[in-house]
Amino acid sequence: MRIVLIIIILIFPQGLIRLRAQVSQGELKVTCISNSGFLLTSHNHKVLIDALFSYGATSLKEITTGIVEDKPPFDSVNIFLLSHYHADHCDPQMVNLYLSKHPDLSFVASKPAISFINGVCYDFILLKKQFCELTPEVNRSVAATVKGITVKAFGLKHNAYYRNGIDMNESMLNVSFLFEMDGISIFHSGDIKTDALQGYLAYNSKWTDRIDVALLCYGLFESDEKDLDLVVSTLHPKYIVVMHVPSENIKTCEAKIENLKNTFPDIVFLKNRMESRTLTIKDI
Repeated sequence: MRIVLIIIILIFPQGLIRLRAQVSQGELKVTCISNSGFLLTSHNHKVLIDALFSYGATSLKEITTGIVEDKPPFDSVNIFLLSHYHADHCDPQMVNLYLSKHPDLSFVASKPAISFINGVCYDFILLKKQFCELTPEVNRSVAATVKGITVKAFGLKHNAYYRNGIDMNESMLNVSFLFEMDGISIFHSGDIKTDALQGYLAYNSKWTDRIDVALLCYGLFESDEKDLDLVVSTLHPKYIVVMHVPSENIKTCEAKIENLKNTFPDIVFLKNRMESRTLTIKDI
């Protein structure tokens, strides 16, 4: 048996790399790219979300090149998800190149996001066999199964940014994703604040989906314990990963999270690019 294993390793060295990249059943490895970009690795699956962009992140080239070139740990990704097409989440040319180079990769995004990328890269629509278009109405949801992974898309309002009394983000459809990898349920909020959750609850009465790990925009914690109470009482996550923290707010956010741990101990902040944490999910 040992001789056979050595022969396999010698013939298929990439297989060894991928074997080492796996995590145990019941574990989720969360790797921060930057902003809201993450690589999520479970026992049998890899998912990327909001991971290909350059705006506001000048030193990401090595990472994004590794993604496009399928280099570990970005090898064998099953699904690439996009919450919305703002420049700090999406570079259309990078996304187009990534899908072009990996025809087995599935891309999950809303119709406005797909249309925006195609407007920049006119040949993007030629890759439509790789698309899974999920376009929920605001405060509603739609779902699909992609590569054996159940994906549910929620239309949760993008956080507001006002200029001259006008919300500059009022027409931006933000999609929050809930997806299951090897029995682990992960929620990625995209760019939302507490008003998005309150709007969803006003329309639907309550949140009904199980969440093990919630990747949440820092804007959901502006009022410290008050906002945390809303998040926990609504989503009931086992773990919270705080994301999309502006560089100028990192120290303040770190201090805030340490205080929030007194109320919710399993809250995580990965402040460095390619920083990872493996989370153990019990009772799945």
